[in-house]
Amino acid sequence: MISFFDQFNNHKSFIITNTILLFVLSNLLVSDWNCRKDLSRENRFNLTASTEKVLNSLEEKLYIDAFYSEDVPGMHKARLNLAREVLKEIASVNRKKVEIRFYNPDTSESDRKKAAEAGIRSFPLEKQERGAREEKLAFFGIRLTLGSKTEVIPVGYAAENLEYQVLTSIKKMSRKGNQSSLAILKANGASTAPEPGPMSNKDTFGIMIHKAYSPENGEPAEINVNEEPITEEFQTLLWVGAPELTEKGKYHIDQFLMRGGSLVVLAKTMDFALPSRRQTMGMGNEGIATPIPSASAIALFTENYGFKVNSEFILEPEKSMVTNSFVQIQPGVFAPYHYPLWPIASMDAKMLSKTNPITSGSSALLLPWVSGIEVYQDKQPEANFETVIQSSTDADRKGEFVMIGEEQIANVEIKPNGTPIKLGVLIKGKLKSAFSKDRIPQDLNKDAFLEKTKDDKTSQILVIGTPYLVSDFLITDQHFEVFQKTNLPFFMNLMDIFNGDTDLIAMRSKQSYIKNIKPVKRFEQILFSSINILLIPLIIGMYAFARMKKRNSGVA
Repeated sequence: MISFFDQFNNHKSFIITNTILLFVLSNLLVSDWNCRKDLSRENRFNLTASTEKVLNSLEEKLYIDAFYSEDVPGMHKARLNLAREVLKEIASVNRKKVEIRFYNPDTSESDRKKAAEAGIRSFPLEKQERGAREEKLAFFGIRLTLGSKTEVIPVGYAAENLEYQVLTSIKKMSRKGNQSSLAILKANGASTAPEPGPMSNKDTFGIMIHKAYSPENGEPAEINVNEEPITEEFQTLLWVGAPELTEKGKYHIDQFLMRGGSLVVLAKTMDFALPSRRQTMGMGNEGIATPIPSASAIALFTENYGFKVNSEFILEPEKSMVTNSFVQIQPGVFAPYHYPLWPIASMDAKMLSKTNPITSGSSALLLPWVSGIEVYQDKQPEANFETVIQSSTDADRKGEFVMIGEEQIANVEIKPNGTPIKLGVLIKGKLKSAFSKDRIPQDLNKDAFLEKTKDDKTSQILVIGTPYLVSDFLITDQHFEVFQKTNLPFFMNLMDIFNGDTDLIAMRSKQSYIKNIKPVKRFEQILFSSINILLIPLIIGMYAFARMKKRNSGVA
């Protein structure tokens, strides 16, 4: 048998032919393998560990029905191809529990019918060629089915957003009930969260709640703490504004903390009126901010837990929002300038904590009309106090009466404080109650009173010196882009951290920076494939031919 194969050892054409066949077959074997490298700066196209955890813990099978047009304008083809590849990679995480099915509604009437039944419609894609502009309707929607529940992603265009869209949809379908673990403090003076509409203003935050938070987490409850307690089904209480609290209301908040609850305070200590005719940050020559009447009473209450928000505004001369308007900075000199009452706390400027999870995922935060915070650690010796947001050393503080118009504030002298001013503080650990048994309000059960945080629980309070972090006022064409990239993901991450769910945090930092990619033409695909298959065998053949020629010339 061995002698049979020995006859081929010196058969050069046989060896070369088999080498080429081996290379071609190996290329065919791996041609369908998913092999790609994400070279983007933020790894926007890599799947996070959270996706793997969620997909590997599925109890029921997940079906991903992707409706994608293939005949699309060239400038969009590469984007949609990348989106399909990301979907394939998501499905490959758990092939036993995730099945992906692709449909092309443009070429199949049955696929078009399935898209209509799924509630997926086509969208126009623009095509520019030789100076002419055309539009073509195309499908790029996704339906997910988990058990008896379905969710539709009407636009699955941007590959870097698909992981977040898919995981959000899975979590919606997996959620039991529509009630979230977030409660919103309701009282006179507190900011409200109405449905977006005519009632939206600077002191409402309904857009953040109803358009961002609720679709992912369920509807939060509004609780009038002056009349009812915060029950154990809620993990986080959101305090926005300057609520007027009765002793009963204070007690309900206190005992919620002693049970291990989490409190988020977006405090308001100064108030002013915006002109209705021009809702811009500068407000022309109008607007004077003054301390609110209830600020002192609120400060006396919160000092029990180790903090107080001052009745003042912080002015940042450089690290603040740039306005669209021009002001006279010198006689005869007009220029856009940084509106100092809207500080931007950035990670690069060391104004955000790099180590705390609450801020470590944020590159910057917009803090309109923010106040400074004082801390009293001796009030809560068993708690840890950490500054997570602070001003720069160049910031100044102004209290009592503050002119907020651009022209007026431009003429105010800003004196550097010299040291950073606390703008956001996290208090975490075992807290002492602000009450004692003999101070419990009447008609309340004294037997259930907790003097400190339960032994097996940890209380936490995050206080930030502005209610406008989540204000509907920021959801305008002028400010929306900044809000979407800074305050929106920060708030959503904060709620997830306080509620013990961190699956979506890593994905919210992925932004859409993808540029137009020129697609590879069919001719180029065939050419590059041919080179890939034949190049190495050709080199080997040329080398073998050269060796044979050299050896034959030596024999001659």
